[in-house]
This record gives sequence, structure tokens and C-alpha cells, in this order.
Amino acid sequence: MFEKLKEINARPKPFEFYTAEELWTNEHTATQMLQYHLNDDIEASSRNSIFIKKSCEWIADNFDVKGKKVIDFGCGPGLYASRLAQT
Repeated sequence: MFEKLKEINARPKPFEFYTAEELWTNEHTATQMLQYHLNDDIEASSRNSIFIKKSCEWIADNFDVKGKKVIDFGCGPGLYASRLAQT
């Protein structure tokens, strides 16, 4: 049964190797990725600022986050966490 569970939970072939470290340690790639995250006109890496603002407003309206520590486990520069920190 353990072997079957291990098989079911295995990463698919294209994702079997962890490559994120290489993405963020390569200076050119990391710079490009950050620029895409911060570019409000391209939703390739992060949502646009209007969507993030509305999402954070919804979170603040529906959950008791004011004055609390919040962590953003998403991939990116913390666009949600920094906005929630301002609530």
C-alpha cells in the first residue's frame, strides 16, 4: 500500500525535479521574473493591481486580519502580503 501511495503522490515527469532555486539564483532570469511580477499590464506572473486590491479587500472584509501577522505563501514578491499589511 505504501508503494501505491508513493506512486500516486509522485510528481509528473515534467515536474519531478525542483528547479525554482535555479530560477531565482540566475541573475538574468530572476530579474526578468521580478519584472513580470511587477508589470501591471502583464498577468503572466502576478495578477494586476486592481485584482490584488479587490482580493485583499475581500480578505480583510471576511477575515479578522487587521493588526495580525499574515504570510503570503504564493510565488512572487509578496504583493498580497504587503497590501494586507496596510490594512
